[in-house]
Amino acid sequence: MGRPIDARDLVKSFGPVRAVQGLSLHLDPAEALGLLGPNGAGKSTTLAMLMGLRAPDTGEVRLFGHKAGSAAARAQMGVTPQAAGFPDQLTPREVLTYAAARRGGGIGLDDVVAAFGLAPLIDRRMAGFSGGEVRRVALALAFLGRPGLVFLDEPTAGLDPTAQEAFRATARAYVAKGGALILTSHHWDEIEAVCDRITMIDKGRAVLDGTLQDIRARMRGRQIGFGLPQDVAPPDWLRAQRQGSRWRVESGDSDACLRRMMAENLAFHDLTVEPLALKDIIARIGQEERA
Repeated sequence: MGRPIDARDLVKSFGPVRAVQGLSLHLDPAEALGLLGPNGAGKSTTLAMLMGLRAPDTGEVRLFGHKAGSAAARAQMGVTPQAAGFPDQLTPREVLTYAAARRGGGIGLDDVVAAFGLAPLIDRRMAGFSGGEVRRVALALAFLGRPGLVFLDEPTAGLDPTAQEAFRATARAYVAKGGALILTSHHWDEIEAVCDRITMIDKGRAVLDGTLQDIRARMRGRQIGFGLPQDVAPPDWLRAQRQGSRWRVESGDSDACLRRMMAENLAFHDLTVEPLALKDIIARIGQEERA
């Protein structure tokens, strides 16, 4: 059996616009990949080709050794699309039971009902469900039957914090048991909580690919936060940015920065020193590569 995803040299154009340009991407078992990129970068087109919804102009996608879009490939994948909808007159139980039968039995049915808190909703008609409730049914459907590969496109849109954490716990447990997962999200904390690898796409090409550990190793800076008296401004050399009532500095050598702040008797208070957030690290890497 091949890798969950093995995509090579994908090219896709829409008229004169080349949405994806020679993109290669792979995913191994027990691995969670965050697929990132700005709007218009080619993420949606890439996902559509990986799931077999669009055929590439050139290149090839194989899921577990099967051609994307084939019955054999679809049988091993679960999906939560960015927009999900179900017939109003069906209940979650009916939707999930039907999907379980199509996948060869009710394996994992009770698990996904419990994981996404569907028990109080299980026999209600979905007419009138909130967006978050529909989303929970869509997530349960993706993980139902323990597929080998799950695609998740903005999976927690509309979910409350409790449901978001339930999703993250379910995703982590799924990967720990050998499942493969590909996730797109605008929530950086979600990417950090679930994924161990990142591929960033821009203008249809992969501009960054690596594990979170390797990406963090490229930028060992820290974020320094502090307050100042109302009539005091930070010195120009510090290049601090105001955030509300506080100031923020990114530094590759936070110890040296703090020593100079103290040597110059800067009247700071409420000091915090934290690792750079993932979104800041990736932004800085992008700036370096474009320079």
